[in-house]
Amino acid sequence: MKKILLLFVVFPWMPLFAQQPDTISLNYCQQLALDNYPLIKQKELLSEAAGLKIKNLNTNYFPQISLNGQATYQSAVTEIPQISPMFNFPSMSKDQYKVTLDVNQMVWDGGITSAQKKLETSGLQVEQMSVDVEIAKIKEQVNLIYFNILLAQQNEKVVGNIQDELQSKLKKIEAGIKNEVLLQSNADVLKAEIIKTEQQLIELANAKSAALNMLAEFINRPLYETTELKIPDDIAIVPVFDNKRLEMQLLDLQMNKLDISKSLVNTKVMPRFFAFGQGGYGRPGFNMLSNDFDFFYIVGAKMTWNISGFFQSGREKRIIDIQKNILNTQKETFDKKLKIASQKDAADITKYKQLISKDDEIIRLRQNITKTASTQLENGVITATEYVTELNAEMSARLNLELHKIQMKIAEINYLNLMGKL
Repeated sequence: MKKILLLFVVFPWMPLFAQQPDTISLNYCQQLALDNYPLIKQKELLSEAAGLKIKNLNTNYFPQISLNGQATYQSAVTEIPQISPMFNFPSMSKDQYKVTLDVNQMVWDGGITSAQKKLETSGLQVEQMSVDVEIAKIKEQVNLIYFNILLAQQNEKVVGNIQDELQSKLKKIEAGIKNEVLLQSNADVLKAEIIKTEQQLIELANAKSAALNMLAEFINRPLYETTELKIPDDIAIVPVFDNKRLEMQLLDLQMNKLDISKSLVNTKVMPRFFAFGQGGYGRPGFNMLSNDFDFFYIVGAKMTWNISGFFQSGREKRIIDIQKNILNTQKETFDKKLKIASQKDAADITKYKQLISKDDEIIRLRQNITKTASTQLENGVITATEYVTELNAEMSARLNLELHKIQMKIAEINYLNLMGKL
């Protein structure tokens, strides 16, 4: 009997869970696979890390407080020469001590903290979308395994029906042999074909078991040999290019991040204003003519402005513009590839629809031929070998129909997945 048409590769067999009837759909499997894939946890971790970084950036607005202590000994100190005996200026000690509490308060940082927070938020969006892009690939793997199982499931039904037909025909042939109307060789030919169908069913069952185990691992729930996979409903495909892929959204987010980086460059050349204060105790204090320990304090405001930043900011902005142009090129390239791929999938959908209509016609004709051959076999006009040849041709036509149906569903799903609409 002709080799059964299969899409899948036979994976190493693993035992399935206990038998239990079940019915599942493609959407159900996709959703469970996404919910249970370990990579999904990474989004939460990324969000948590970004939240902590933003909290750290918020501390830029908090007062910066530091406690400092210092003890020194110096080889010389400032001395005032004695002009007359009437003026006796004290001499300063060469050992000096100081304990201070310094406070710095940011008044305006030129917008750098706000830009850094926006950049961190944008970076989080990019990283999370990158995870989404990777997770979306899981759907493609689930789709492949699902349709492999579905094809095996449909082929089992076709081969099972052919086996039933052969067994039914064998009973009639054996009755003819008893009546010495037909030869024993006819029964032997049918028995051999029945054994072949049993082999095919074993191959299908093992391949289906392996694929079910793989799918069960993806969706993190048990599946059984009796699990029935629903054929996806017909999908109305409108062959209009409409790119909704996550990769395009990722590129847009990366460009937005570059825009924010550009605004961050602008903040680097802005002045910064601070308020500060210092209080302390030590020797000498602010009165340099006193050699006693004393308390002291100072308050004030200051500005810093990195003028040299103007010479670098222009080049940094130019680098960012070049990076945006690179991303634009990647978007155009990705979009172009999708357009080419979508043309193939759209053509495949049309092709399989046409093949299926021809399959129906071939099956109808093959059924008529097989019925005629069946009658001729029972009447001894043809041999069992000739009958099996026609029966195999009918089975091949039925298998082709199931293959084309699955291939059309795959093409439809691939088209929607290609457009990012799944």
